[in-house]
Amino acid sequence: MNKILTIVVPAYDMEQYLTYCLDSLCVHQHQEDLEVLVINDGSKDATSAIAHNYETNYPDIFRVIDKGNGNYGSCINRGLTEACGKYIKILDADDSFDTQNFEYFLSFLKETDADLILSDFAVVDTERRVQKVIKYRLGNGTIFRMDDVCQTPVFQNMQMHAVTYRKENIVALEYKQTEGISYTDQQWIFIPMISVRSVAYFNKYVYKYLIGRSGQTINPEVKLKNLSHTRYCALEMAKMYGKYKYLFNGKPVQAYLYARIIPCVKEIYVFVLSHYNQTNRQLLIDFDKQLKEVNKDIYDLIGSKEISSFKGFAYISYWRNHPYANKVIMQTLGKAYLWLLRMKRKGKVQQEMALP
Repeated sequence: MNKILTIVVPAYDMEQYLTYCLDSLCVHQHQEDLEVLVINDGSKDATSAIAHNYETNYPDIFRVIDKGNGNYGSCINRGLTEACGKYIKILDADDSFDTQNFEYFLSFLKETDADLILSDFAVVDTERRVQKVIKYRLGNGTIFRMDDVCQTPVFQNMQMHAVTYRKENIVALEYKQTEGISYTDQQWIFIPMISVRSVAYFNKYVYKYLIGRSGQTINPEVKLKNLSHTRYCALEMAKMYGKYKYLFNGKPVQAYLYARIIPCVKEIYVFVLSHYNQTNRQLLIDFDKQLKEVNKDIYDLIGSKEISSFKGFAYISYWRNHPYANKVIMQTLGKAYLWLLRMKRKGKVQQEMALP
């Protein structure tokens, strides 16, 4: 069964959101071109029953895979092994697609041959009202060379909601996402980019990213609770960087990978220091030691003034030499640095990205 596109929907205890999500994928045209794999990750609620109902009513589109709980990465890995589509895209079960634009998107994919399709996405609130649209403005219908776009700020600041890959390229890399933990979405827009040679742009928003729901992993309290997951994910990315370095060393895509991994690793330091206490201090000491062991190059870069300085002050390097400094001082520095980092990121993105 050959399809143009496979959508992988990882789902764990998503009964409250799954119907809305799957309804948005019920296209009227191009049903023969679409495959939706709902990966039920050992849910304890009605997630599986809801998904199987769509499989019954729309057998040409939906397929449900029930599996034991392995967390987000295990769903992605299973989806890669099961996917029949030329292209593959991830849709979180609490998010959705704009159905009309999705119809156009499927038509676009049928006429396009590129390794990566970049599309706009919308940010919506809990009432599903669009709050803003992230636009990439690469030029609709044009195929771009990866080498020409991968070093631009708009490309380096993309989110996973915007990407659709040629599946065979990722499979050829033998890519595996880290299993058993949360916060692995950054990995999906990291190592797979090594396989990209050509990029096409679709200038309508397809993905609708939900913000504001209770328990969402971007919530600071949830992030603090799951800090061990974030740390492990960053360490795995550092390992991946070293493992695949022979494929990209000295090539333009290295600048993209560098731009992805450095903020991801640095965020661990900044987040922990802004919530600094005795427990988190030891977590950061352990993480710092492990990073040095798995990738000394990344470790050195993170501590350098070039990468981690606050108005010329080598912030992370200072912490490494003074891990037992007063927690109020460390928290203040951490929060100030985090604010400055956010302002810099926002400025870079807005140079090439329209935010209505």
